[in-house]
Amino acid sequence: MKRFITIIIALFFASSLFSQETNESNRGTITVQKRGTLSKIQFDDVNYRLIGIDQYGNVLDSAVLEFQMSVTIKGVFYAEQTVGSALTYKMQQQLGRCDRSSKIFFDKIKAKDQNGTVVEMPKFQYSFGYRDENNE
Repeated sequence: MKRFITIIIALFFASSLFSQETNESNRGTITVQKRGTLSKIQFDDVNYRLIGIDQYGNVLDSAVLEFQMSVTIKGVFYAEQTVGSALTYKMQQQLGRCDRSSKIFFDKIKAKDQNGTVVEMPKFQYSFGYRDENNE
């Protein structure tokens, strides 16, 4: 009888040790992506839209609220303003008529920061042409 009780107690402790070991082996690491304040705006030439970049390099898709795009094509200046982050159909048509040396200017950019405040972002230019890194 004493052996039977000792075997049952030993099995009970052994099973509790194995259950604790499986819990320990399933532990993982949770990584939290840092979110910061909006630091700059970039032109996404694949999706034809403006995206916001925060101070840690995270892409903020819905950051841009409105902007104006202006370009000079064969001596004629075009400017158009839009609401949202995507280029309008007319803007995309103008980009299609640009040559490799054209520079596109984005200004009057209003964007929403992480905490919801509307901020005025600095203007910037984008060039489709080939850039020689040695001459710039």
